[in-house]
Amino acid sequence: MPSIASHRHIRAKQRRFRREQTGQSWSVKDLPQYYYHANFSNIIDEIQKRYDTLLSETEQEFLQTFRTLPFYAQCIYIRLCARKGHIFHIDKIEYEEIDAIDDQVAELRQMGFVGLVEPADFYDYLQALRKPDLLDLLSNHFTKSDYKYSWKKSELVDFAVSNLKFSDIEVDQDVLVQRQSEIVDYLLYLYSGQIDQTLNMRTMRELGLIKGTAIAGRYGLRFDDLSSAKSAFFYARGLHHLKIENRPKIRELADTIDIWPPCSCNQGLENKDKLLRRLGELSERQDNIEKAIKFYSLSESAICNERLIRLKYKSGDKDWVRARLEAIIDDPSSDSESHFAEDFYARKFEKRRTSSLTEMLRKAPVLELDESHKHDVEAATIRHFTKAGQICFRTENQLWRALFGLAFWDILFPTDHTQTTPTDLKTGVFYDKNKLEIEKRLRDFDHPHLAIIKLLKTLTSKYGKTQNIFRWRSDIIDSLKQLIGLAPKDALSSILRKMAADWSTMRHGFPDIMTIGSDQIIKFLEIKAKGDVIRRNQFTRLKQLNKVGFRAEILKIDWIIDPQQTYVVVDVETTGGKAGLHRVTEIGAVKVRHGKIVDEWSSLINPQRMIPARITQITGITNEMVASAPVFSSVAESFFDFMEDAIFVAHNVNFDYGFIRAEYKMIDKDFKFPKLCTCSSMRKLYQGYASYSLKNLCHVFDINLDNHHRALCDAKAAAELLRLINEKRLETCMLSVEE
Repeated sequence: MPSIASHRHIRAKQRRFRREQTGQSWSVKDLPQYYYHANFSNIIDEIQKRYDTLLSETEQEFLQTFRTLPFYAQCIYIRLCARKGHIFHIDKIEYEEIDAIDDQVAELRQMGFVGLVEPADFYDYLQALRKPDLLDLLSNHFTKSDYKYSWKKSELVDFAVSNLKFSDIEVDQDVLVQRQSEIVDYLLYLYSGQIDQTLNMRTMRELGLIKGTAIAGRYGLRFDDLSSAKSAFFYARGLHHLKIENRPKIRELADTIDIWPPCSCNQGLENKDKLLRRLGELSERQDNIEKAIKFYSLSESAICNERLIRLKYKSGDKDWVRARLEAIIDDPSSDSESHFAEDFYARKFEKRRTSSLTEMLRKAPVLELDESHKHDVEAATIRHFTKAGQICFRTENQLWRALFGLAFWDILFPTDHTQTTPTDLKTGVFYDKNKLEIEKRLRDFDHPHLAIIKLLKTLTSKYGKTQNIFRWRSDIIDSLKQLIGLAPKDALSSILRKMAADWSTMRHGFPDIMTIGSDQIIKFLEIKAKGDVIRRNQFTRLKQLNKVGFRAEILKIDWIIDPQQTYVVVDVETTGGKAGLHRVTEIGAVKVRHGKIVDEWSSLINPQRMIPARITQITGITNEMVASAPVFSSVAESFFDFMEDAIFVAHNVNFDYGFIRAEYKMIDKDFKFPKLCTCSSMRKLYQGYASYSLKNLCHVFDINLDNHHRALCDAKAAAELLRLINEKRLETCMLSVEE
């Protein structure tokens, strides 16, 4: 019978033959043969150079022993670290560039880098089995009534772990376990700050073979001593176990909570709070409220505190809840926690029926917009205020994040390496570490003109550099100038200070729109259409903005059939069916108000190419007819003016809209209007017809279509369909109001 090595040799020859036949090389992007070894060696050298004080005797011994291994044994071990999971079969270790693989594996076994499967590896061993093999194993010990073949693999693994002992199964001696995985995880955690990425993925990123950036030296020294590094790693690894649903490890975490290591560094505390929250949520899903309360009670985070209070109240411990809420109200850790405590206290102990969040939503002013704008409510709101003479910007989080990033750029990015969010922001120490310099920058906002000049210099010199703080936009300075120039005194400093101290919380939740009226007062609006909810962080930002002197409120949108709404019903004829490739030969458009055509616009267009004969047969438009017609660029301004602030309407609107937008794009102009499709609207509102083509609908509803496939005729016919659509829409809205 052929040996494992013989099988491996045969498969290697087969792979080489296939590559030779297809002209493929084994290497990725012509990398050196042992690129992964070189990269791993660079990583561990960097770790010892930067983090030697954070390595215990265990890690030091691992590195020393690893370096004494034969080169090929090192290569095998690095390859194993790059594989998914810790269980592997000797027969499946096949690397053409490594000689005498069996001898290298034997060396690794002797040095303790790999070993046989043991009882502690039971769960990992089952997880490594293919589902058919797992079913075969279960069939040897249980009847078909004990479990189901249709179960997910994770369910089968749980069943096996709960009902079998390790001694009940026979493990193939060719199956081995990588024995130093926790040490490798710790080393890579020091190097990158991450624990849930395989070594292979890291290597690919380092070498630029997949999307992402090199990470060496990105994070800097994050821990003061070995114990803080180890505790942060413990909690990061715990979060990883939860992410991959390693149930035995999760149970072990829960059962040993009383002996979890203490942590003092921000990264460790943040990971600990996340771990306690996730365990609490898991316990709640399992209806183990007592355990959930224990997990939440050990966390200092606002989310855990809130869940703890809610569960305690539900369990009847109202005196404790009252005392805890009063303590929070007297000394809250954050605005969000303060808002929750005040609302919960008012509703549960002062019998107020609704929260202040709900009250704010109920009292919000209402803006009525035509329902055709539903696809982009913020854009419709901006058009409304712009038409009313106000300056209006779509802001959301990007305005504030851009202000923050530009104001503190060289503190955030002291070198040219800007590919990520700085770790100090993630861990919450950015303000404390840079307090003096940050406060100096904040004083610039006492002189708006000076602050704008400094931001403009930064914007000019850094524009386009890769970073994760905000998105670059060509018009970003326009909104920033207005904000800085008109902001109440100390308002910007207050908000930016909060962002610097608590980036993870403050980077989200800002209002959608900033408006500036004739009184030169800034107002921020959080836009909410019917059915939208306001999230707590949005509510918090509104209160924060109001507190520092801005006007900030919710604006509710009601959808109506606006009798004043203007529609432009359009039809285009073209040289073919693909916008951007084919060109427009004719545009016909009619302007509609109150259901009547009030104006029209039409023109043949010289497409600057031949019109195919089959198209001429359909439209009747010949090459001779368009030879003396204007090119699109000559009529673009006229047609754009005709559109004004109307809704673009057409039968199969995406076809006509797509062609016209493509024509504007060719002359470097943007064309963006709300759209309404008469075809889809008729399907929705007038159901039951065999065809919803323009020709068939005109026949059904007795609409004139004498010159079909000429643009102006088709546009006028579609305008009649629009009238029917709006009649039905208005009828539906009135019935809704009556109900």
